[in-house]
Parts: sequence; C-alpha cells; structure tokens
Amino acid sequence: MRAGRRRAALGGTATALLVAVLACVALPALLPRAAAEDAAARATLDRGIRFLQDSQNADGGFGAVRGSASSPVISAWAAYALAAAGINPQDQARPDGTDVLSYLTARTAGLRETTDFARVALVAIAAGTSPRSFGPVDPLGEILSRQLPDGSFSQPPGSREGWINSTVWAIFPLSAIGTAGTDAAARRAAEWLIDHQRADGSWGSITPDSAADTDVTGGAIQALNAAGLHGTAAERRALEYLSQVQTADGGFPEAPGGTTNSATTAWVIQGLWAAGVDPRSWRTDAGGDPLSYLASLQRPDGSIGWTATSDLNALWMTAQTGPALAGRPYPLAAVPRQARAPRRQPPPEEVAAGRAPSRSERGNGGISLVRGDGVIAGGGGRGAPLYSAPQPQSGGSTPGGSRQIEAAPMPPEAASPQPGLEQGQGPDSGPKARAGRGTEHGGEIVEGVLVGGESPRNPAAPGLFSADGGGEADAALLIALLGGLGAAAAVGSRRERAGIGVG
Repeated sequence: MRAGRRRAALGGTATALLVAVLACVALPALLPRAAAEDAAARATLDRGIRFLQDSQNADGGFGAVRGSASSPVISAWAAYALAAAGINPQDQARPDGTDVLSYLTARTAGLRETTDFARVALVAIAAGTSPRSFGPVDPLGEILSRQLPDGSFSQPPGSREGWINSTVWAIFPLSAIGTAGTDAAARRAAEWLIDHQRADGSWGSITPDSAADTDVTGGAIQALNAAGLHGTAAERRALEYLSQVQTADGGFPEAPGGTTNSATTAWVIQGLWAAGVDPRSWRTDAGGDPLSYLASLQRPDGSIGWTATSDLNALWMTAQTGPALAGRPYPLAAVPRQARAPRRQPPPEEVAAGRAPSRSERGNGGISLVRGDGVIAGGGGRGAPLYSAPQPQSGGSTPGGSRQIEAAPMPPEAASPQPGLEQGQGPDSGPKARAGRGTEHGGEIVEGVLVGGESPRNPAAPGLFSADGGGEADAALLIALLGGLGAAAAVGSRRERAGIGVG
C-alpha cells in the first residue's frame, strides 16, 4: 500500500515575508525549517561518529561490535562513515594508536571480490590517496579487469557473469576518478543497469532476474547519478517502487513486506539525496520519515541498531548510516587532512622562568563529557573562527566543537578577545565571554575566548556546544527565533501529494 505524504510549500507572499525577515535579522541561529531538520540529522550523525571513534581499536581497525577484534570489512565501512562526516581516514586514530587507513592498507590479503576492491578504492579516494595503490594491491585495476563486454562487472575473480550489486559498486570509484577511460567504463555499466531494471522499478541484488532488493535499488539510483545519468526514466521508476515499500514508521525493508531496518533505510536515503530529493519530504501519514526513523534507532551510547528491537552488528549498522545522515551519496570526494596549528612560541619571561611552552593545536573537537569551568570557543582545528558552528576536520564527535578547560585569568596584554565582546563580563549578565587560558584534561595550556561554565547549557553564541555532562547544544534560542517564522510559513499553501516527493 502506498503511504501518503504531505509536503509544505511557501507561497509567493510567504516567501517574500521570509526573505524580508532574513534580511532584517542578522542572526546565524535564524534558520529555515528544512535546515533545522537537517541539523537534527547532523546531531544524530555526531553521536554516531563519536560512538565509532570510541570503538576504534589500537591497531586502527574496528570490529562488528565495540571491543571485538578488528575486521577489514567493518573497518572500511567505518572509515567511509568517518569520511562522510568530514574526517580523513588518515587522521582517525586513537591516542598512540594506528590510523584506520594504515590498518586497511596492511590487510589486503583477503580482498578478492569486486565489491571488496570497490570499497577500499572508495576509502582511498576519500583519504586523498591513490586507488591504484592500496598497500600492495591495485584496487582500481582489479575492478577494471572485471568489466565484461556488455558493461557489467563480475563479482568473484574469473567469473563471466555480471552481477547487479558488483556493477553498482564498481561505478562508484570509477566515476570518482574522472578520466576518460573510467568515465566511459562507468557509463557503460550504468546503461547496463538501466537495461536490467526489473519491471516494478527495482533492481535485484545478483542477477537481473533476482528478487527485488531495496538496498540495491537505492544503490543503483546513486550509481546512475554518479555516472552522469540524471533524472532518467529508470530513476523515476525506482523512486516510485521505493515509495511503495516505505512503511508507516518512515523506514524501508530489504524486500516488500519485510522488517524495516537501518541499513536498508540508509541506502534509500542516499539514493534520494543523489536524485535531488529531500528525505524529509517522504513523510508518511503516520508522521515518519527516513531520517527520523534512523534517529529513532539510536541508542544511548550513540550506536544505531539494526531494527527497533535488535542491536545486531551495532557498529557496522552505525557506520552504514553515516553517509545517509551526512547527506552524502556515494562516491565521496577527497576529504582535506586535519590541519594542526603551529606551536606557540613562549614569551621570554616564560623561558626565563623555565615553564614549558603552551601549545596552540587542534582541539579535541567534541562535546565535553564532564562539567568544567568553561570552554575555549572555536577550539577545534586551525582556522576555526571564534564563536563558530562546529568545524569539520577536528576529529571529534562534533568536529570543531569546544575544548573544556579549568580556567585561569589571562593578562589583558596576552590575548585579544573577539571584537564586540567585553572582557570579564559579570556573572549576572549571562554567559561570560572573556579572553582566557586554562589547562585542558591532558595538562596542555590552551588559549582563546573563554565562555564561562556557570550556565553550561546556555552557551554565549549559537552553534557553540556547552561543557556539561549531557553534551547537547542548547536549542532554546533557535526554537525561539524559528517561532517568528511560523506566521510566514503559515501563509504558504499546503498541498497533499500521493506518491513520491520528487522535485
């Protein structure tokens, strides 16, 4: 049964009013409703990424569940999820541990199937390294050697039978390279997929006559768009099929009539992103949408379960949902490396006193776990502006974030606060913002603009996370400001559409 969906559209009057409001109120927290909903998905992603980072083993790899032995397959999925969140796999390592890319390149002996080579080729591309050289193997060369004359790709070595799933996966790294040869190979493979779409709009997982597979259908939509085939009739039929199998909770089952699960739903979401469709627009009559469904499966530790009642392979499922929550369909481009700030040169008086020089380096880039005296704003990553939204590339649960410190006053001549902020703002006038320095958990000295900890759930600027135990951003200001847009949105007309929300 088709699940009806509702979509809200701003009429001309409401649009004009909204533009006027945005032009008159210069506040970064004033966001349209769609952006606020995407921020909710980002919060789900941040908690999942923190879970993945906390679950990394010292050898750089990841197991199917936290604490289990590392697996190259699971580690590749985790590396890609981290890349989707803006963390280069070369930068993801536990303190004194090995990074995940090094772990993977040292373990290529088990690679033999096309999807295995495609997966590590995608990790190499996201890491900014060559997919032609992944340790001792050439993943891209292995993939190209398996393309059959009809354009499809076989799965096991030596096979002469094209598989749907392996063809979808092969297109991803080939289309990301951007050479004439790889583009041509990806295009031939995409045309083969179109020729072998099932009559109901789906694709099977192995041979063209396989039963409908929702995961592969979401993947095929991504593959067509990656190969440059946008807005095709095949894509429209696939979206119509997906609209038919969505369940009331907003999620998707692997096969019609099956149980909704996180992995299948993630593949569908990525297909929607690739097709230019906002997954939030696929809202069922019961109020569910795909992104909200994934959020409903998140456990207190940040992991995402397979279903509402099963935590099977929780780390793997959390990794699979990363690109979907980040709004990043396959394939990803190279993620910039983590930038480290230069070492601070100590003043002569510190040298004379024999004090160790303090350092200005990247922050922990995440939500503090325990309450402290304050946080240093913009503490994650070189170039992160003060009072910024969390920045990518800082390697934390919310990259960029803040750094918890134990405060010590900084002499006025030692730092310059953000223009427009008063030093030593009084405790009764709201959150304090002053030039400050302090000692981080590791004993390092950090400097920046200190935001007081007396009211950790009321940070001094939108987008800055507080330093309390819960580690959630204060959304009160955002909610209050969004209330002002309610009248504007209400002026727009609402229309009900049956079927898929394309366009």
